[in-house]
Amino acid sequence: MHPSTSTAPLEQLLSSRSDLWRGQRRPVDARISSGRADLDAWLPAGGWPSGRLIEFQPDHFGLGELELLLPMMAQQTRQGQPIILAAPPMIPCPQRLARSGVALDKLVVVRRPEQAFWAAEQSLKSGLCGMVMVWPPRGRVQPRALRRLQLSAEQGAAPAFICYRPGQQPPPSLATLRLAIHPGPELELLRGAPEPGRRFQIGRSNVVSLRLRTRQPLRARAGIASPMNQLQQAQT
Repeated sequence: MHPSTSTAPLEQLLSSRSDLWRGQRRPVDARISSGRADLDAWLPAGGWPSGRLIEFQPDHFGLGELELLLPMMAQQTRQGQPIILAAPPMIPCPQRLARSGVALDKLVVVRRPEQAFWAAEQSLKSGLCGMVMVWPPRGRVQPRALRRLQLSAEQGAAPAFICYRPGQQPPPSLATLRLAIHPGPELELLRGAPEPGRRFQIGRSNVVSLRLRTRQPLRARAGIASPMNQLQQAQT
């Protein structure tokens, strides 16, 4: 038997598995655009991988972990696909979401942390969601819970994001991407490409620039001339 003929089925099998990393070669996953061309170019898959687990490790909450996903959330909800946020540490501002184009009637927020993983699993298995993001409860994250989340994501086309608490150690997982979020805010690629450590500036859309105004004397703001000006006017 010719060697190339005998290895063809194995090569075909390996090429069909998007969860295998063969040295510098990785099969192209289905992906969803992040909504930012510069971020898509930086992400290894050219966007957020569909049907895969993506891990966020923020230095502390509020560094833009949800802001990062708003363009995709707006796109998915406009297409009628629900977005599931399971046990966020803070309730997202509805006005901010609406201004970003997110259809609020397609947003589901699960409040109880003990039900976060169960709700995320069921949402992913349904195949109806556009995206699921879960914040695990305090303490150690069980590898089994993460594995179940990964398997549920593979049953559908929605990306599954897990945002660990600051200082929470991720268990061993088959996550396609692991991103650290540093002040700035800045992304650091920890897993998902042959060259980990690459960084990306998210931007400062959530920073309000304040303009310093010179305070005027109360008399000037009220239209009242100062005593010196009154004296000069009287002399003339």
